[in-house]
Amino acid sequence: MVIKDLILEIKNIDFKKLLKSRSPKISQKQKIFFFDSLYNLINSWIPLTNSLSIIQFQSKEKNIKYLVDSISKDINKWKKLYESFASFENTFSNFDLSMIKMWEVTWKLSNSFEIIKDREEQNAQLKSKVIWALIYPAIITTLSIWMIIWFMLFVIPRVQKMYSDARVNLPSLTQNVINISQFLQQNYLYLIIWVILMILFLAFLKKNNLTKIYVDKIILKFPVFWRLIRKKILAIFSHTLWTLLQNWIMINEALEISKKSLENAYYERKIDEISKELNEWIPLSELIWIRNLKIWKDDPYFPIELASIVKIWEQTWKLPSLLIKISAKFNKEVDVIVKWLSNIIEPIVIIIVWSIVWTMVMAILLPFFNMVNVV
Repeated sequence: MVIKDLILEIKNIDFKKLLKSRSPKISQKQKIFFFDSLYNLINSWIPLTNSLSIIQFQSKEKNIKYLVDSISKDINKWKKLYESFASFENTFSNFDLSMIKMWEVTWKLSNSFEIIKDREEQNAQLKSKVIWALIYPAIITTLSIWMIIWFMLFVIPRVQKMYSDARVNLPSLTQNVINISQFLQQNYLYLIIWVILMILFLAFLKKNNLTKIYVDKIILKFPVFWRLIRKKILAIFSHTLWTLLQNWIMINEALEISKKSLENAYYERKIDEISKELNEWIPLSELIWIRNLKIWKDDPYFPIELASIVKIWEQTWKLPSLLIKISAKFNKEVDVIVKWLSNIIEPIVIIIVWSIVWTMVMAILLPFFNMVNVV
């Protein structure tokens, strides 16, 4: 059934719509610059159209110029700002659009730009922490793979020829390394194609609506890194929900917007289930706390501390102030986990690389030692 659904979804893709999409590729840094500039200009009592013109003149990035030019044209056609931003669906999130729509009605547009900018900066800081935790092992692993490939394709064949000319009996370790080298030499094109296809297939699974929820669930259970990934998601969720509730958005709508800012389909589904049952007047604390206690060992997608502040909110009605505190707590925990991962991954990677190098060296030298012993 899943394969049939995938085929039907591919057939139903509107490729003309994709080609006509006018969403430029905007990095998070450029997005922060765009909203920060808008906030500063509008807060200085410069009209929106003039502010956009200034940003277009100041920016050297073509995608920013295109974005600003398109929004300016829409405004000149008396199109609502919300509608103009909404047409760039790959650039602006539901959170961005909800903030713009709300403040456009209240005539406090500059505040919405500041809120969006602050949220993007907070998300950027969290992402950078996660990236720094992964960048060192990723670099070492990549260099190690290239070293092994170079060794197998260029060094081992020469060693094999040298020992075959000398008619030396090869130990099993050396013979196994030579067999691997021969396999790589004969099939390297097929291996490259296979790796490319696997990457494309995984990217398709991650973006496809039918399969990405399973991929995201596996990511949440990924060894060693699962705690870091979950804390990052919960920090973003708490901060986003706090921002929305702080600005008088109803809890149902706030949950709907918050779930789409998490970039994890599994969490989105869980929050969507909570939102639907919340409409049936079931207390929110029961949905994410009491139910969570029953399945705590199998699926702890919400920690007890987050659920407990919701229970307190139902009695004191001070959820926003509690959410910002729990968000700060999750951020600190992310820092601790990043430092812990950096300290523990470095020696593990060094040991693995050293073991591979030692195996290669011994595979080359063992036949030579045997020759010396025979002499």
